[in-house]
Amino acid sequence: MASALRQFEDAFCGRTVSRLGPAAQRLEDLVTEAEGSRGGLLTELKADPGQASLDTLLREIDKLAAVRGLGLPADLFAGASEKLVAAWRAWAARSWPANLRAAPGQVRLTLLAALCWVRQTEITDALVDLLITLVHKVNTRAERRVERELTEDLRRVSGKEGILFRMAAAAVEHPDELVRSALYPVVGEKTLTELVTEAKANERVFQARVRTVLRSSYSNHYRRMLPALLAALDFRCNNTAYRPVMQALNLLGRYREVDGKIRFYDAGETVPIDGVVPKAWHEAVVDERGRVERIPYELCVLVALRDALRRREVYVAGAGRWRNPEDDLPADFEASRDVHYAELRQPLDPSEFIADLKRRMTASLERFDTALADGTAGAVRIIRRHQQAITHSLRLLKIKESFI
Repeated sequence: MASALRQFEDAFCGRTVSRLGPAAQRLEDLVTEAEGSRGGLLTELKADPGQASLDTLLREIDKLAAVRGLGLPADLFAGASEKLVAAWRAWAARSWPANLRAAPGQVRLTLLAALCWVRQTEITDALVDLLITLVHKVNTRAERRVERELTEDLRRVSGKEGILFRMAAAAVEHPDELVRSALYPVVGEKTLTELVTEAKANERVFQARVRTVLRSSYSNHYRRMLPALLAALDFRCNNTAYRPVMQALNLLGRYREVDGKIRFYDAGETVPIDGVVPKAWHEAVVDERGRVERIPYELCVLVALRDALRRREVYVAGAGRWRNPEDDLPADFEASRDVHYAELRQPLDPSEFIADLKRRMTASLERFDTALADGTAGAVRIIRRHQQAITHSLRLLKIKESFI
């Protein structure tokens, strides 16, 4: 048994080394660099990305570029199982540079090749994770900032009906007098100001303010990630419904070297709007002359990309968890689609699946809404925060609309 295992490992190492070509020397150099004071790329490969931030994302992009620069052949581990390569990768990850140096040449090169090969995929996955997290982070921070601003400025005015009645009576009794002399004694300037502030604090004003804060945060800080990210990751799609997102990414790729101070896209450019830019963002993206502004459009593309990645409609070449979803299907899936759907207990008609999902989600949300209202939702309850009640019905309505 031990002899057979040794023969298998020798054959695996020999086959791997024979495919390395010029990359073999570059792998040997990794050990030499790691034995130095700074550690080099080998040390960096063993490290996790760390906290999600722009700097982390840029470091991971540099790391991915360095691994790709080793020039590992595309067929390096062709015919080998993922578990086998992962086992050699784990062995290499826990080995010190001195241990690698002491290992036989073929074993050392196979360990380094497995580590770099797998880490290339893992770093690609980490970049996608960082992209999704950062896009969500930017949006969430903008909304929280605006919520704090509105909470500080907004003062709920009680007894609006009585105030309006007194204002109307004063206006009728003193039609020729100035506002200051006729209305202020009845209502008060401060109360009127609070009424105006409350009236303006509606959803449209909130979303407009969020767009302004989001644009400022992105343009001043996060926009640096876009050119490097587009150069590092190869986004692909099998679904024709998401072609606008892919076309938008191609557009951003063509403009990644264009000076960021150039505000609009060229008039002759075809800029996908439908399927990329939400209605709430249309007026921020397209001006009155029909020109498309780059910064808000880039934000819309990143959000659309994030959503498409999470739905697995867009995938990343060379990734593991974010790879082509069709690679996860059985080899005979198309030929035996009805058999596989029957095993999953799902209908072949997508519209039937969506209709059933809507019915079940709507029914569940309505039961939850009713339970919140009559106090039978257990530990879930309505609370007050910053003097504002959380209105569950409105939130549930928005959730329902998102599914529809």
